[in-house]
Amino acid sequence: MLLLAACYSSNYRREMLASTSLIEELSDKLADYCRAGFIVEGHPLSSEEMGEFYYGLKKARAFEQMTAKRHASEASGEAFAKLVDAYEKFVRDADRYRIEQSHTDEELKTLMDEHQEVREDAEAVRRALP
Repeated sequence: MLLLAACYSSNYRREMLASTSLIEELSDKLADYCRAGFIVEGHPLSSEEMGEFYYGLKKARAFEQMTAKRHASEASGEAFAKLVDAYEKFVRDADRYRIEQSHTDEELKTLMDEHQEVREDAEAVRRALP
């Protein structure tokens, strides 16, 4: 039984790191799109192309729910929930920014602050893991 628990714990750590990296990398890509005004190779980024960011959010939420019963009260579970919430806010705000015709420097700064929060929350998850 101890071996099984150690295996689960090891898998949890590995999956938590992978999920955290996925969110962080998608956040970095989304920040690049924000800075480019959502113009990629001469054309505006479409709603369909935004799907990868929402899919990453869906995967992160599924992982969060899957591990919530066992790890939600642990520091890593709490940190991951905070990370997913920050990522969701960034994705939704960035998507609104993409749809709007006018982009202000202030709006872009707010998005970059949200991106930085995702990066900081990802680091907090890594620090909280056993």
